[in-house]
Amino acid sequence: MKHAKPSYSLGFFLPHALRWLVTGSLLVALGIAVYIGIRFYHIDNQLYLWWRDMRPSQTATSPQAGSLPLQTYRMEIDGRAIDGIDRNLSGLAFNHEAKQLIAVINRPATLLTMDLEGHVLRRHRLRHASDVEGVAYLGNNRIALSEEGDNRILITALPAKADAELDLRNATSFTLDMGSDRDNAGFEGLGYDHRHDWLYVGKEHSPRGLYRISGLGENLRTGRVAIRVENLEHWLNDKRIGTDLASVDVNEANGHLLLLSEESQRIVELDTAGRVANQLELRDLADEGMPQPEGVALAPDGTLYLISEPNLFYRLKPPQ
Repeated sequence: MKHAKPSYSLGFFLPHALRWLVTGSLLVALGIAVYIGIRFYHIDNQLYLWWRDMRPSQTATSPQAGSLPLQTYRMEIDGRAIDGIDRNLSGLAFNHEAKQLIAVINRPATLLTMDLEGHVLRRHRLRHASDVEGVAYLGNNRIALSEEGDNRILITALPAKADAELDLRNATSFTLDMGSDRDNAGFEGLGYDHRHDWLYVGKEHSPRGLYRISGLGENLRTGRVAIRVENLEHWLNDKRIGTDLASVDVNEANGHLLLLSEESQRIVELDTAGRVANQLELRDLADEGMPQPEGVALAPDGTLYLISEPNLFYRLKPPQ
């Protein structure tokens, strides 16, 4: 007995084809979403941070003798919007000679001078520079700027006139090249140790990096470019430091480093050997958290100043 072959109509295939089309589209959309999340929002770091913070014993630390009393700091100015700035506020530095703050806006590239209340005093458009993310005060009216996209450090003088443009076309500059097999995007944090003539450069992520440049003082005095670069990436191996590196500053009193992690909402203090000396959880101080902390600056009296995108200003005071 012969069996009749089943017959399939067009109506039978359409639901199956539609099902595969919908499934394929969802998988493609999911893949795109994962790529965007990792590439631009670093959700892999956020997931790692969540998993790690579920185990607080790994992040706790006892303050080292001589470190800043970070656990006792109090919030004095909590996220005040800076007048005249809408977005893209980035690096921060303390000018110990003028007792003022210096900040940058990355787009359009702009240099700001602010008072200690977070009010803008001067604004200078930066010409022949782009994506400026970090700033450090070198003394004698000189500053260092970092261009994240080009991995370039520029050395220049603060403008003498209020609101004058600053042309960086002929500024002293050098590029950090750590090898063609590395992703060099993300150089943005700068901090200067005046006593030792060391400029610290922080690389934000993918991977994080920390470098120490010596010899800038001789360059400023003689015009000769003879610098030495040390790779301090191994200082970042401690899990308490955080998943990214947004800003760097130096405690002039003892040479300790302050590292700001935007994703981890944390400031970590490292001693001169790269060991964790203390840490401050910013979530414990800011009423609503800091949207995107991008810059930290330490004053000689121990006051901490922070800025957060898009345009927020914070001031943290140590106990009297």
